[in-house]
Amino acid sequence: MKNKFLLTVCLLMMSWGFIDAQSYFADGLSAAFHQERREALRTLMPANSVAVFFSNPVKNRSNDTEFMYRPNSDFYYLTGFREPNAALVVFKEAQLIDGQSVKEIIYVQPRDPRKEQWDGERLGVDGVKTKLGFEVAFTYADFMKKPAVNWNGMQQILSFPIGDFEGGSYNAPLKDMVATFKGMNLRTEAPSSPNLNELMNALRVVKTEEELVLLTKAIEISGKGHMEAMRSIKPGVSERAIQGVHEFVHKAMGAEAVGYNSIAGAGNNATILHYVDNYQVNLQEGLLLMDIGAEYRGYSGDITRTVPVKGVFSPEEKAIYEIVLESMEAGIAACKPGADMRDVQQVSRKVIDDGLVRLGIIKKGERHPYFPHGIGHHLGLDVHDRGGNVKFAPGMVLTVEPGIYIPEGSNTDPKWWRIGVRIEDNILITENGHINLSNFVPKTVEDIEAIMKEEGVLQKLAVQ
Repeated sequence: MKNKFLLTVCLLMMSWGFIDAQSYFADGLSAAFHQERREALRTLMPANSVAVFFSNPVKNRSNDTEFMYRPNSDFYYLTGFREPNAALVVFKEAQLIDGQSVKEIIYVQPRDPRKEQWDGERLGVDGVKTKLGFEVAFTYADFMKKPAVNWNGMQQILSFPIGDFEGGSYNAPLKDMVATFKGMNLRTEAPSSPNLNELMNALRVVKTEEELVLLTKAIEISGKGHMEAMRSIKPGVSERAIQGVHEFVHKAMGAEAVGYNSIAGAGNNATILHYVDNYQVNLQEGLLLMDIGAEYRGYSGDITRTVPVKGVFSPEEKAIYEIVLESMEAGIAACKPGADMRDVQQVSRKVIDDGLVRLGIIKKGERHPYFPHGIGHHLGLDVHDRGGNVKFAPGMVLTVEPGIYIPEGSNTDPKWWRIGVRIEDNILITENGHINLSNFVPKTVEDIEAIMKEEGVLQKLAVQ
């Protein structure tokens, strides 16, 4: 069994070596998807308007190294383009420019063999035409110069607020485009018109079938990471090692990144909502909260499970855990078309409040700090995806994630201290209700304790 596992991993790693820069997302969204999304945006835009988008800047990590580049989610959604130093212009109505009917323009980095040898292949102008389906494309040096757009003839110019960002040679072309755009002092969207955030929220909140294939895969990978981590958690492990198990499974199953900074907090660290240091070693007891999700072809899973380091819940841990699980099940039951996050929050919070009263941790009607966050959020290209507090409709994907957190020193019996529990699943709204896309990941006390008896990858590799 061990040899079969290692052979599978080796075959996967060998296959990655033959994936070049531009075929990396060959199983991702199609060019037709991005074209259709631009058309959908066009239908929402006000008459005689134009929308302008800029790519994300490159982010410095330290000295002369940069973080792995990730495109702006809106920009990727509309283009499929994954390189920096780019801009997109979308017209409501086709414009006759230099004798050509133009609906949209993309500006990209030029091909450069020397730089591509160092940093990877670029699509260039020809590439975005042949591979991404753009008819009109220029390099960034031509932004707002070619073609000769009558910008002042537009009734409304839609764009996001553009702040300052770090410099560096990698971002120089983007900074020049932004400065050119700001320097033209164009009339931006009227106060009475929908802004670009509202338009993109409306577009992205309901997922297409093509998106759901990728999002479901991201959730599957995330869930299998949780299951392998549960098997690997034994006394003596470290938070960082458990983080590593998750992220190893992500990569082995083809995910390109994590959807957000991984949270693996044990003991009192589990009561810190966004604890990402994951530094604690030699775990012996208490609970370990894992809020970790994979990013697959741009889409993120977001699953949380909380498990006992010893493999068996103590009576106090079990009591808190089962309140959170009951709260989660009540919240998921409320997920259906026409409901909204407030409905889910209300039923979930009531279960937690009643449970804490029952345990004597709070008094009935008492305001308390033990469930300090909202019940969930939309999920997609961003882990906290676009959508806002809208009525649920088929095709929306959201999280339900109640929690109870009792830090050391809380105003309650010390036997409850250092217990932090969050459970989170990913829910697809359907015509008749919902589907729990992450329901395959163990979450009852009995199922968690059972899977934790199995041997995990850390034990197979003799790693703590």
